[in-house]
Amino acid sequence: MNKESPSLFNTKDSPKFKTTTLSQRVFQASLIGALGANMLAAPAALAQLQLEEVVVTAQKRSESLQDVPISMNAINSDQLDALNVTNFGDYVAQIPSVSFTQRRPGQAQLFMRGISDGGNSNQSLQGPAVAIYLDEQPVTAIGLNLDVHVYDVARIEVLMGPQGTLYGAASQAGNLRIITKKPDPSGFEAGFDVAAESISDGDTGYMVEGFVNIPLSDSAALRVVGWRDEDGGYIDSVADTITYPLSGITKSSAQYVEKDFNTSTKTGLRAALKVDLDESWTATVSAIHQQTETDGIWDHDPDALGSLEVSRFFDDRQDDEWTQMGLVVEGDLGFADLTYAGSYLDRDFEVYSDYSAYSISGYVEPYYTCYSSYFGPCVDPSIQFINETDIKFETHELRLTSAQDQRFRWILGAFYMKNETKYDSQWSVPPINPGAAVRDDLYFETDQVREDSETAVFGEFSYDLNDQLTATFGFRDFDSETTLSGFVGTVWWPDCCYAFSDTRPPDNVNSKFEGSDNTFKFNVSYKVDDNTLLYATASEGYRPGGANRTQQLGATYEADFVTAYELGLKSTLMDGRMRFNAAVYSMDWDDMQLGFFNPAISLLGLVDNVGTAESQGFELDTTFLATERLELNFSYAYNKAELTEDYDSRNDGTPDALSGQDLPFTPDSKWALTARYTFDWMGGDGYAMANTTFTDSMYNDIFLSNREEMDSYTVTNLSLGLEQNGWTAELFASNVFNEEAELYINTADIRRLVTVNRPRTIGLRFGMRFE
Repeated sequence: MNKESPSLFNTKDSPKFKTTTLSQRVFQASLIGALGANMLAAPAALAQLQLEEVVVTAQKRSESLQDVPISMNAINSDQLDALNVTNFGDYVAQIPSVSFTQRRPGQAQLFMRGISDGGNSNQSLQGPAVAIYLDEQPVTAIGLNLDVHVYDVARIEVLMGPQGTLYGAASQAGNLRIITKKPDPSGFEAGFDVAAESISDGDTGYMVEGFVNIPLSDSAALRVVGWRDEDGGYIDSVADTITYPLSGITKSSAQYVEKDFNTSTKTGLRAALKVDLDESWTATVSAIHQQTETDGIWDHDPDALGSLEVSRFFDDRQDDEWTQMGLVVEGDLGFADLTYAGSYLDRDFEVYSDYSAYSISGYVEPYYTCYSSYFGPCVDPSIQFINETDIKFETHELRLTSAQDQRFRWILGAFYMKNETKYDSQWSVPPINPGAAVRDDLYFETDQVREDSETAVFGEFSYDLNDQLTATFGFRDFDSETTLSGFVGTVWWPDCCYAFSDTRPPDNVNSKFEGSDNTFKFNVSYKVDDNTLLYATASEGYRPGGANRTQQLGATYEADFVTAYELGLKSTLMDGRMRFNAAVYSMDWDDMQLGFFNPAISLLGLVDNVGTAESQGFELDTTFLATERLELNFSYAYNKAELTEDYDSRNDGTPDALSGQDLPFTPDSKWALTARYTFDWMGGDGYAMANTTFTDSMYNDIFLSNREEMDSYTVTNLSLGLEQNGWTAELFASNVFNEEAELYINTADIRRLVTVNRPRTIGLRFGMRFE
């Protein structure tokens, strides 16, 4: 394993950088950009070269990226294709202000600008601090964010910092928007792509994708997209044994030994119909369906078993199937544009995991499987964990948007959402005495329904004080409600006694939270000239409050808020050949929602508003058209996110987390560098591209008891391709230097395991386009 990156930008052990302050980091990064601009001053022959304009909808209207006073990244369709981006991990790696964890596809947790409590996968606890949007709908979920296959996508927009006015709940630290391509009645278009790849010391995989855009008339079009992605495995499930101390029973993993057992199959279909109802009104109906089936886990146990090896004592598999349907109606009312966006997401998620290590030191043997005087002879206490989740998520938004060319511009809107999550988490012990089971072979079960709803009104108002200076004020007023109901426990706890009962113990959870609050945004932007924009922003983001699984102390928790102050620059230099954007920020996180365990209150995890934290840093993004054939892109983020007071869940004077410690999953530095060179080759257009990303070391948990520092890592990807007469052929290699990265040191299955990236992968891709 490479412990340190050899790159210039790995500052961890460099004497020059060891004691640098935030201001020094800003100066160093700005100096690099300034020197680059001067050293690569444009010769006359390149005067006509210009970067293409990037159009975004971050402020819910179409604008040039350079006119939007928000720190953001936008990865367009061509860039996504060039970088071979197909999934969640691929595009997050390219965005320095974003970090994430993901043990399996579909189980991602996202963090921005260091605002991180470590996340959680317990659907009874607090929600995430970053919102994820698929087109117009937020699809954020606790520990289960959608891993949407990226194909025929117009762009991915990442908005850094609180977006609590226009986007609302969970956009506390920022949001990520996946924007699909829409039907186009102006002409026929179709295409397909196929790829095959081989993983070093692993399995092989393939991918088939295709799309077609069919004009039905001058005012209507249909776009259909399909994909199938077979990912090969690279983790070996090896022979091992586990022995339980009370019974002395030893179990072997022989039944589950398999080479390259972590495989994934993702299939999907997307269709959209767009109709111009008349000259002023348009309706777009869309539907997306995707199913992801996985076997195995993406963790290994390098210390106990070896690199890319793990042992399992039960089956590990997952089925994640979802359908999203949407309707967008847009019209011109004369004085403003009206937009209605309604979406409905139906998701069924089922996961099986080996949880046997829990029985080594837990309550299973003494009270359930080896309580011989009550339940008879000891039986194998190995546990198969099962989670069955059904999510139904509907959203409705109605907004009015004034004309963009007015001196006074505004957006007013109303929003409603309802999310019903039914989840049944089961801890199965197959040979358990039926008298010790809550039902069937389950020694423990959490069978609950969580309902979250919110109504909000929002607006933003911008006024041009003169030709250069604009002031913007935004607000959001929201009312939220969360209910939690159902059953949690065993035959002994929390309600005694139901051993040998013919029915499951009665429901024992019935909690409700209701709350209302508001957020604000104030922005001033100054247009120095046609190519330079300066801005200053103060804004808030929030997570709504919620209900705990108890009627005792701490039955509910309140919303928590992040307040951010940001200074930013948007600039286009060198006659349009260079784009340089940067921002510096300071963020305060108050009344942090944090999941904790305190047996004096409850034997279940609870959430409370405890502690404060802060995050300070800067980020930059620059694209440079060095020559007619060479384009360079460099993005960088520095972040220092820390607790600002001790956290003591038991109030016994022994802190669980210390003031001044880094928040989890927040690397101090992260960057991405891409170079693409085009050339004449074999009568067509050849290209070569190199992409390198670096992620600094970071911690895996907020609590001292589980806290470990994960090593920094650098990953390099290369590609060589040829485009000619509508077809493209490409040879690609990802993780060229075979870096073994510690993506997530975790104890999710009780044992200490490490989520690891895919080894060196080499493949071929071929695609065609038709018009």
